[in-house]
Amino acid sequence: MVQVKDLIIGTAGHVDHGKTVLIKALTGVDTDRLREEKKRGISIDLGFAPLELPGGRLAGIVDVPGHERFIHNMLAGAAGMDLVLLVVDSTEGIMPQTKEHLQILQLLGLQKGIVVITKIELVDEEWMELIEEEITAALEGTFLEGSPLQRVSAFTGKGIAALKELIVSVSGDLPPRNSAGPLRLPVDRSFSIAGFGTVITGTLFRGSVGVGDKVEIVPPGLETRVRNIQVHEHDRQRARAGQRVALNIAAVDKKDIRRGSVVATPGYYRTTTAFDASFELLPGAPRPIKNLDPLHIFLGTARAVGRLLLLDCEEIRPGEKRLVQCRLEQPLVADRSDLFIARSYSPMTTIGGGRVLDPAPARHRRFRRASFAHLGALEQDPGAGGDEAYVYRKLSDMLIAAPDRLGPVTRLDEKRLQGVLEGLVEKGTVGKLGRCYLTRDNLEEWERRALQEIEEYHRRHHLLPGVSRAQLKGALPRVLGLREYDLFLERLKEKDLVELKEERVSRMGFLPRPTPEEQAQLDKLLELYSRGRFQPPTAKEALERVGIRGPGGEDYYSYLLSIKGLVKINDELYFHQEAYGAAVELLRRHFASAETITLAQFRDLTGSSRKIVQPLLEHFDQLKLTRRVGDHRIPVRLLKAGD
Repeated sequence: MVQVKDLIIGTAGHVDHGKTVLIKALTGVDTDRLREEKKRGISIDLGFAPLELPGGRLAGIVDVPGHERFIHNMLAGAAGMDLVLLVVDSTEGIMPQTKEHLQILQLLGLQKGIVVITKIELVDEEWMELIEEEITAALEGTFLEGSPLQRVSAFTGKGIAALKELIVSVSGDLPPRNSAGPLRLPVDRSFSIAGFGTVITGTLFRGSVGVGDKVEIVPPGLETRVRNIQVHEHDRQRARAGQRVALNIAAVDKKDIRRGSVVATPGYYRTTTAFDASFELLPGAPRPIKNLDPLHIFLGTARAVGRLLLLDCEEIRPGEKRLVQCRLEQPLVADRSDLFIARSYSPMTTIGGGRVLDPAPARHRRFRRASFAHLGALEQDPGAGGDEAYVYRKLSDMLIAAPDRLGPVTRLDEKRLQGVLEGLVEKGTVGKLGRCYLTRDNLEEWERRALQEIEEYHRRHHLLPGVSRAQLKGALPRVLGLREYDLFLERLKEKDLVELKEERVSRMGFLPRPTPEEQAQLDKLLELYSRGRFQPPTAKEALERVGIRGPGGEDYYSYLLSIKGLVKINDELYFHQEAYGAAVELLRRHFASAETITLAQFRDLTGSSRKIVQPLLEHFDQLKLTRRVGDHRIPVRLLKAGD
């Protein structure tokens, strides 16, 4: 899918510095839609407006509230910004919420912005120069250092056209959002329209969505269908990443959707109550964070109370960055590399933020070196190996997986995932069994476990040629499929570690070796069956007569079968190999002059009894040497004498 640059512009700044008035001057839209906002003259919730830029490009503007009481709403809007307009009142300069908004934007990874100095009609040039010096000093060390400053008057319109041109210039090299991946649209608003049903709005983070598409809303995990799409209040057949979108959805009530829910590709995203992260406590934070201190966590448009499990320290001091596991009191949707904001529990102030390293981790114990190493690898940028470390970790957790199972877990697109897997195989850290991949550590552990099981089986059953394939598979994880298991055994064979003999697996070079005492008993068993000829004893009788007692008797029979001394008819009936061959020869001779044989006829031929001959003939039927037709049997694959 071709990636097209769409643009979401956000405002930020102190309350009453003119953000909403500026947007109206830019777009003609008053984004204060609530009655209380009109009454109080300040923004409380998010507002949205389309902005037509020079050259015809259409951008979306998100107006955020500036009052400290509504920072949670500001955070919901800031999550989808590509470019920020940091608004500063020329009569007041930098104020507390200007600084907090700037910290938030920095933590959310914004790279581009413009400082808009408003109400310039109220101050003279000398004052304006002082304000610009103050702003320049305040921006040092932030992502807005060196960013352009634009003076405007929303009242007179001065500077508005120049600001639009500046937006085009500054946003020109912004990278496009990923429209090829799975759909992810965090919900920032939901409402009902009479005659239409439920409408949800948000900034489309990833992927695309079309009219008629099936989507899932997580939470609560409801599947629905998109009935209509609007982008900037215009109907569209499809919307893509980087656009402000309104979706009219079918058969879902507004009460089932909340800010923080995500509209997603079905089956792709799941809520989590914990994620691994790198976390930074701002230098200006009022105090250190101790293990499991409660915090307010803001991720995308969602918010939840969380506690940071400190993995390698007792506390995080202001200015420090550490690896943590964030455990949440309410579930939310997270993805790897998501950026989040943390605010102190009480009073609520922005104290830090971080980046999600693993949205669905195992529960960690503190001060475990393996956890640090793993998370340290995930902390790398994806291009520097972060994707490889992440895929390796998920493969380790899943034990073995094909790309179609691994894709939804890692949330990497098919092409990227295949490239990462091939790179890991080339490095030797990941192995492959058919279509499935597994880590070298897991593969080596399975090899060790299989060889240990084989050795233990040889120790307990040294008369047998090897463990059955089915039994050996039971010693390995159940996720190992039959095809992959066969390839696993072939791998062991190619490494000269095992021998495969029909359904048996043995250590390379292993041969059953009876002790002298066992050999004497085996000889007695063979002699007993040889003398019995067509009237052999039952297995139980034979073992008792030669003095073999206990559960090991089956091993004696298995050994005699392996050296072809006996032939098994059923669990209780065995024939000496010579007697069995003689019985087959009797049948051949009979069919040389007759077309059928009855049980009684064969009994008379062998001089045996019905209880012996009947299972023997049924055995021949199973081998398709004969076939029963009524009370008779006819030859099938049984060669006649002399043929």
